[in-house]
Parts: sequence; C-alpha cells; structure tokens
Amino acid sequence: MAKKKQLGYEESLHKLEEILNRVENEEIPIDQLTELVNESMELLKNCKAMLKGTEKRVEDAFNEMEE
Repeated sequence: MAKKKQLGYEESLHKLEEILNRVENEEIPIDQLTELVNESMELLKNCKAMLKGTEKRVEDAFNEMEE
C-alpha cells in the first residue's frame, strides 16, 4: 500500500476548510461523513505536529541566542 504524501501546513488547512464547507453546505451520507471526520482528524494531527515542531525550533533558536 502506497503512503500518502504528507501535506504542508497551508495545504492541510485549506483541505480542512474545504471539508468544513462541504459539511456545512451539503447533505452528506453518514458513511461519507465518517470518512470526512477521519480525514479531518488526520489533517488536524498533521497541523498540530507541524506547529509543535515549529514552536520547538523557535524556542531552540532563542535559547541558542541567549547562550
């Protein structure tokens, strides 16, 4: 099974906005809604991990400047 390419932060955020728009404006069958919720959770995890990584790099940079 091929791995999915990990999206960047902006791409993930854009995809989340698209999913939200669909959920708010369309009648979606429950099976498809479940898939969209699962996809959203993965996108959110991806965004959170990128933000934490960036936060760590910024903290490390500031700590390095203080030394």
